[in-house]
Amino acid sequence: MLKFTFAELPQEYRPGLEALAPEIGLCESPDGMPVYVKSGEGVSLCREGEAFVLSCAGKSEFFRGLTLLCRYAKEGEVSVSETPRFDKCGLMPDCSRNAVLKPDSVKYLLRRMALAGMNWMMLYTEDTYTVPERPYFGYLRGRYSFEELKGLDDYADMLGIEMIPCIQTLAHLERALQWPVMAEYRDTDDVLLTGEREPKTYEFIRQCIRAASAPFRSKRIHIGMDEAYWMGRGQYLNKYGYASKVELMRNHLKLVKEILDEEGLEAMMWSDMHFTAARDEGVYHPDCILTPEILAAAPENIGLVYWDYYHEDNASYANMLQKHAQFKAKTIFAGGIWTWCGPAADYRKTLAATLPALEECVKAGVKEVFATCWGDDGAECNLYTLQYGLAIFGEYNYTGHWDAEEAEKRFRASSGMDAQAFLTISKLNELPGLVRQPNSTANPCRVLLYEDPLLPLFEADLPRNEEYIPYYEELAAKFEAFARENEPMHLQLEAYACMARALVLKCRWRMAAAPAVRNGDRQAAKELLSLAEENLEALRALRRAWYNQWMAVNKPFGFEVLDIRLGGAIARFETARDRMAEFAQGLLEDIPELREEKLPYQTDEEGQYVCRNLWAHMVTPSRMGQE
Repeated sequence: MLKFTFAELPQEYRPGLEALAPEIGLCESPDGMPVYVKSGEGVSLCREGEAFVLSCAGKSEFFRGLTLLCRYAKEGEVSVSETPRFDKCGLMPDCSRNAVLKPDSVKYLLRRMALAGMNWMMLYTEDTYTVPERPYFGYLRGRYSFEELKGLDDYADMLGIEMIPCIQTLAHLERALQWPVMAEYRDTDDVLLTGEREPKTYEFIRQCIRAASAPFRSKRIHIGMDEAYWMGRGQYLNKYGYASKVELMRNHLKLVKEILDEEGLEAMMWSDMHFTAARDEGVYHPDCILTPEILAAAPENIGLVYWDYYHEDNASYANMLQKHAQFKAKTIFAGGIWTWCGPAADYRKTLAATLPALEECVKAGVKEVFATCWGDDGAECNLYTLQYGLAIFGEYNYTGHWDAEEAEKRFRASSGMDAQAFLTISKLNELPGLVRQPNSTANPCRVLLYEDPLLPLFEADLPRNEEYIPYYEELAAKFEAFARENEPMHLQLEAYACMARALVLKCRWRMAAAPAVRNGDRQAAKELLSLAEENLEALRALRRAWYNQWMAVNKPFGFEVLDIRLGGAIARFETARDRMAEFAQGLLEDIPELREEKLPYQTDEEGQYVCRNLWAHMVTPSRMGQE
């Protein structure tokens, strides 16, 4: 425990200090080392005799300064000065893809953000906030109440963090639009029916905007509007005929802007639909040309959020930032802490994509950036794993470069945790012999976990089981040690240890099951029965661990999806055990689903891994249900 006594501390900083002190092992004491708090630019720390002088521009800088105190308290002469590159540097956790963070979990992340010097948070909520007039909006989805969001805004303000609502006012509303009472608002499954002839849609949007913004001090709001690719192609087309996306977006934005003005709100939106209108070949095509018509369709006072967490080179970001500069609206940048490729966060990709992006944002004069943390296809990755990503954004913001060794020391000082515990999570997806496509990611731990034991779809793509087994054994041992040594993350790291152990056993099954059937080796089949039981016990242990870490961080809504997935994996191994037993006893002449030679699926013609990330496409070549 480090003891300090703070002199000349502004009173408005004290509640935040009291909330953060236990987080970093700091204690205020009359006999502690004096710290004189001064007003200044950015944040700086220097030692003067037996005292420290901590200068800061505001709350965010002061709270980051606390981590500098912890980092340098036991060193001799200290003189550190940092200036933020961005006016706003924040975080957007996804609370819409089944996992809705508990309010206490959001507060924990707010404290971690404050210690990184971050000052902006948005909870991404498609339908997971309460709209009083709409009882089905967020029904059984863990939606936040007004009181919960108001409490979070108060807590964030104490820490110098602006919370703003982040919603959707066009697309990504499939969970809201699924209910029969919402049919009249539906263009396609996830896109609203828009235009002047649909006033009821805009009454609904007004209700959403009013409800989402009411709990917050901020007069800013993120209105979404990304990836509305089927806009005007469903019920709109049937009722009114064809209209171009440029025309539809211009009219929709005009009507939503009128609501925003009436509510006194300043908005931002994702920018991709403007670029899709320019060239509908993927998102943000590098050669797209923004016509005067497209540029005019974007209101100058709705900020444009350029989202990109894919490219790993400076030139791609520089090109797209130059194109954004053609609009009159200001550019905001959204990068990503990769939490959406399955159970394991990908810090290799996070670092590879974030550092060149932030470097180009500084060059382009972008002043507002944030890190998204998506939960695509079920939110299997616990969002507490994003914490080292805060250090990446925070360190670059305040230092203008990336020093991995120094970042790890500061992370240890501010959290008491080992950065390697987080970086090692990525190793679950870095198998021996695996080659990624350029600018891509890989998720073999998810693929191997869900691959059917009787229908091994990825047998040809991931064939090196004899190398995967010791690889995952080593990871299991590392995660067991990390779980003991990193208390704030012990539930998550225990779950990763369980996962690595389950993958060891799964790879042993993969290596032996199909050859036993193809060779007609009934003795080998008999020996596989005990391995099947080991797999079942490992999967049950993983399900328990996954339950524990989900319920500790998220509301219970949404876990039923993971329960079904892991329960299905257990059920399929029970079937695999029973069919292998019948084969071993001679009751079955063959297990045709295992015998059939598998074709490449997850690799391209050059043997590079293709990151397909939908669970339904991993577990069977048959159809899981309507998609």
